[in-house]
Amino acid sequence: MSAKKDEPLSPLEELGPRTGDETPHELIYRSYLLGRIHFGTKIAILNRAGSPVYSAYENWGPIALIAFVVTYTMITSSIEAGLTLLLVLVLAGVLILPKWVLKKLRIRVLEKAFGSEPGWRELWNHGGISMRLAADSSVVCDGPEGDWEAFARRYLDLPDQPDAAPAPAAPADQAAKG
Repeated sequence: MSAKKDEPLSPLEELGPRTGDETPHELIYRSYLLGRIHFGTKIAILNRAGSPVYSAYENWGPIALIAFVVTYTMITSSIEAGLTLLLVLVLAGVLILPKWVLKKLRIRVLEKAFGSEPGWRELWNHGGISMRLAADSSVVCDGPEGDWEAFARRYLDLPDQPDAAPAPAAPADQAAKG
């Protein structure tokens, strides 16, 4: 057996070659993997209670841990040691925690969005995600008001070459711009 067979398949290998009958969700996922679109997340919308990807544990767990460690230190050592530890942990938390929370949130968003079409629809309908073409950043589709299916069919239904250009504008769209 070769080592290649033992290695897991890349997401593009799992998708396989284009068949021409991909769903809009599959077109979006394939385009994301090929770098044709950029995927945006709005933390103010997605990182709050009620969001399908919100995690209270990741937001409040570190704060509770800091409070516990500081209180324990104050009780077992001294108030000065506890206050010093509080200052150090709050400073570290302010510098590190937001980046960590955002990274974990983005991972959950991508897993939910590309894990299944129902997950994508739930995120899109909630809002807080957007797509824009890598080749033309003025072409944007924001959730929930944007029509992601039409966006995928118009701009992303392309061959698998990573450098393929976006689909040309429809004559009605050109007339509307002029």
